[in-house]
Amino acid sequence: MYQFLKRFTQKKKPTRGQSFVELALVLPILLLMLLGLVEVSFFIGRYLDVLDLSREAARFASVRDPFATGDLNCSTTNDLNFFYDTSCMMSPPSEMAASCTNAQYCNGFNPYLTLDLSKDDVVITAFTISGNLISDQYPHPNGYWALSNVDFDNNADLNLTNGALPNNFLKDCEGNGIRTEPHYTESLVESLLLSAAPANKGFVAVEVYYCYEQVLGIPIITDFIPNPLQIRAYTIMPLPAAQPTPTPIP
Repeated sequence: MYQFLKRFTQKKKPTRGQSFVELALVLPILLLMLLGLVEVSFFIGRYLDVLDLSREAARFASVRDPFATGDLNCSTTNDLNFFYDTSCMMSPPSEMAASCTNAQYCNGFNPYLTLDLSKDDVVITAFTISGNLISDQYPHPNGYWALSNVDFDNNADLNLTNGALPNNFLKDCEGNGIRTEPHYTESLVESLLLSAAPANKGFVAVEVYYCYEQVLGIPIITDFIPNPLQIRAYTIMPLPAAQPTPTPIP
């Protein structure tokens, strides 16, 4: 009996020490996985915010005139600039004026994230469909509108001029060119049209490009995942005012 107890107690000591060693080896990995899950949760939350805001902007635009060219100020409700005011849905609400990076770009629906106007972008395009083909897209001459092409200092819309434009949406968060055109191109929109659907339609497309800064900034994770990481969200909705002919009155 004594020999058995001696043998039993002798085996317990190395087992306990081995458990501590295993815990010391596994604990950093478990903590890294836990922190990674927290970071992923923040990222998903920001992506859903960007997606919801793009939908709100498209809903706002879908019942308005794409040819309205009012001032470039989100706070004026009686002077509509179709493209600029649609992008204003992405700006902070007026009660959060301290979060507004520009006084003209404030009074929107976005209390969750702040657009960096030097990196982020909002792209808006209006399409006119004749039959099942795109007959025109606005604004001219570029065929798209981008928030990064607004000159706030001179209250001017650079989309209406020729020459080189900032076009943040063509770049990643480091400023490297990674695309040559907006997501909603003529060919993509035409591929989405159903041949059996009624002809002569209008659509508005809203694209949001947002650079997400990691909240925790875990060194090992940032070695594999870019920080900041670009979030892209796209929404397209009907725009009756862009139809090639007025809607018949029954």
